[in-house]
Amino acid sequence: MRTSLAQAIRVIATIAVMTQTVEASRLNDALEASAQSQQYLDLSAVPAYQYALREEGDTGNYTLDAIANINLFRRDSGTFGSTNLVIWMNSADKIGDLHSAPELAGQAGLLWDTTDNGSDSASTSLLVLAVDQWFFDHRLSVGLGKYFPGQFFLLSDYTADNSNTFTNKMISGNPVASFWESIGLGVAGAWHGDQWTVQAGVVDAQATADGLDFSSFSKGKYAYMLELAYEPGNPNGTTSLSALGYLVDEHDDLTTERGLVGQFTHEFGEQAEYATFGRYTVKNGGTGKTAAAQSSSLSVKDGGFIGAAWNRPFGRANQQLAAAALYGQASSFKKMQGFNNQYGAELYWKFQPESWFHITPSVQFLRNRDDRLETVVGLRASFSFNKSWSGAIFPNQ
Repeated sequence: MRTSLAQAIRVIATIAVMTQTVEASRLNDALEASAQSQQYLDLSAVPAYQYALREEGDTGNYTLDAIANINLFRRDSGTFGSTNLVIWMNSADKIGDLHSAPELAGQAGLLWDTTDNGSDSASTSLLVLAVDQWFFDHRLSVGLGKYFPGQFFLLSDYTADNSNTFTNKMISGNPVASFWESIGLGVAGAWHGDQWTVQAGVVDAQATADGLDFSSFSKGKYAYMLELAYEPGNPNGTTSLSALGYLVDEHDDLTTERGLVGQFTHEFGEQAEYATFGRYTVKNGGTGKTAAAQSSSLSVKDGGFIGAAWNRPFGRANQQLAAAALYGQASSFKKMQGFNNQYGAELYWKFQPESWFHITPSVQFLRNRDDRLETVVGLRASFSFNKSWSGAIFPNQ
């Protein structure tokens, strides 16, 4: 029996009663706390539901997250600055008997998932466990440990965040570049200038363990990232331009992958009332060496989006209205399966009646494998508790 939208709302409401004061937070908030030598804690729960009208299929998932920055040593100036420990634990599962996000995309004939907030089965993972060390009056930061490249590079308030903004994986994730979700052991560093930031990282490209995968790291198959970001002065908000080049070593199942990602964000209007943003990824390689590997490899050769947001629409301080157009070019393997390049759009309207709670209805229009328009309506809630405070674990170092 199909689950209706009304039933999904009741499921989300039930989780709301269970979690009460929890909202998903961007990892960027913890990274900001690290830069400011602050303690930070965020606990969040995000249930989400989507229904594909043509396919008459649905997906429901929830995620529970605990994100923290622990300021171990505080040093506000000098060659050797503050030392922090950044942690992110994530638990995810399907809601009841609803389909997972990949299952819905497969049934609807779509190249990539309609939500990045999904799981095939119950799982609990350590996404980040890294020591973040600052140097040279907080100009240079170096992180060592396990990290999530897609949440460290190409940061934007409007993208790559499946809890607060768009849900489609072309925006909230990246179905083109495999480095994005290469969550494993590695090192990353960034030099922060007045308007320029240069960031680089190396991470295990084959890690699959939920914890610390030392055995995979020892195989020596890595992803390498180098990003250059420029933020010119903008009296009305933020303007940023980023370019990232990456290389993923050939490993057991996939050929060598090289790619380039460009991204921009520009806020304008009084107090950043409006914003426009976009990202595009092109790559070469990363194809499966066997039929099984081709089937499980990323299905998009290149793709991206361009969008716009209206912050505080119609003078409503706690709302946000945004839309984006999407495009993805099917891989050679997917074209042999009958897929064409996929076009689409997503529109959402976020309401935040309380600081700890917001709810976001959305709609997506996507061209499917049969060149028909698939409409996916969605509803996502977010509950959060977060707090930051001063005071290092080992003061006066």
